[in-house]
Amino acid sequence: MTNGPILYVEDEEDYQILVKRILKRAGLDVVIAETGAEGLKALQRERPSLLILDINLPDMNGYTICNQLRQDPAWMDLPILMLTVRRRPDEWLLGFSSGANDYISKPLNPPELIERVVNCLEGKAHQFTGNGTAEYNLIQAAVAGNRAAFEVLIQKYRERLTESLRNTIRNDAQVDDVVAHAFATAFENLGEFRGEASFYTWVYRIALNQSISVYRKPSAPVSLDELAGGEESYLLAQLTPQEPLEKTIADQHINRQALDALGHVPELYRQILEMYFLQDLSYEVIAKELRIPQGTVMSRLHRARKLLQDAWQRQTALAK
Repeated sequence: MTNGPILYVEDEEDYQILVKRILKRAGLDVVIAETGAEGLKALQRERPSLLILDINLPDMNGYTICNQLRQDPAWMDLPILMLTVRRRPDEWLLGFSSGANDYISKPLNPPELIERVVNCLEGKAHQFTGNGTAEYNLIQAAVAGNRAAFEVLIQKYRERLTESLRNTIRNDAQVDDVVAHAFATAFENLGEFRGEASFYTWVYRIALNQSISVYRKPSAPVSLDELAGGEESYLLAQLTPQEPLEKTIADQHINRQALDALGHVPELYRQILEMYFLQDLSYEVIAKELRIPQGTVMSRLHRARKLLQDAWQRQTALAK
């Protein structure tokens, strides 16, 4: 990697100014090119340490430029970050298949832009090798820290996974719970994904294993095993935001234990349990309310389940 400046190929003046200003505050030097042809000339002249590439350019698209550079041994190792308004999964996959190391969508989040740029400069971003499918490269970008890359996978496969699980689980709320838990589990274990099967096959297996023997008839008692499998959705569904928590679950001994367990879950995680299960808020709404990425909502909800399970075990042991 050279010690040259960052080359940003972008035809929109507003983004030229914005990106240059953000990165300058981080101590990074940025050179601007407005067209693909100008960008290719600037590569030879500036020998940049990083190329930030917009897709919609006046004379050619960013995918073409990226593909062209990856065919040239001189630019095989140049870090390329695609910056674009395009958010659809197929467009992200096309970006990674054309040779991008990382991908970020507009509108910009300044800290995220700086993080992605620094990762590219320090070699922490997904490294382009020319091997692996576009989907595998997208997953590796998520492993390297691109949280939005995992959200693209959710967007691509959530509906398909939901429809598949409806063949074995009849209750829509339970299906949604299994899907959410499956993606959260996949997110926590992305480093184990080796690409032997498609990501969809991998997450489907996770969901199917979680759904087997987890859900019982609504009248059945909630056991510890069911709690560990995500059955706290049923438990919390018995509560309503309009009724005081203490009054609602004071009727049964098991629910009194559940209240004690919930009281020992840290507020950060109890909040997300209540937002998801009591208020029935979507990941998108929770993310906006808490000002965190949707991928973080998933991982935090998954962690909240584990904390609730641990608290339940402690309360059950004390009750014996």
